[in-house]
Amino acid sequence: MSEHRLDPSLVTGDPLVDEQHRAIHQLLDDILTADDRPDELMRVLERLMDHVDGHFLTEEDLMRRSGYDVVFAEPHIADHRRFADTARTAVLDFRAGTLTTMQPLVDLLRDWLTSHVDEYDRALIGFVRAQAITADRPADQACIQPH
Repeated sequence: MSEHRLDPSLVTGDPLVDEQHRAIHQLLDDILTADDRPDELMRVLERLMDHVDGHFLTEEDLMRRSGYDVVFAEPHIADHRRFADTARTAVLDFRAGTLTTMQPLVDLLRDWLTSHVDEYDRALIGFVRAQAITADRPADQACIQPH
């Protein structure tokens, strides 16, 4: 499998955050590829959830380490929770058999990720880069790989 190329408009400038965004987009592609194989699809959805959790830990750690203003941090974190809730609901719906195709979910998550980067991540990364801080991979997420 080739490495997913992240749309240049989604690049934040932090190598780890950008790597994580790229991996999430790759997993969204993998969901569509596995859409007709339920067991593989479930594995990809679980990897997506692991990646999303690790990515949100990375960004929230950046907020803490940089002293990011709570006025900006709270809505950013709330947006993380909305994304995670949507993805978790999809996993549960898939397991229950009420979700039969992944395309609408993937489209929704891609649109969310694009708007989230534009609305929240760019500001966060700009703030932490001005302080010469870069993202660190959370210790408990060090071995998670997209495939």
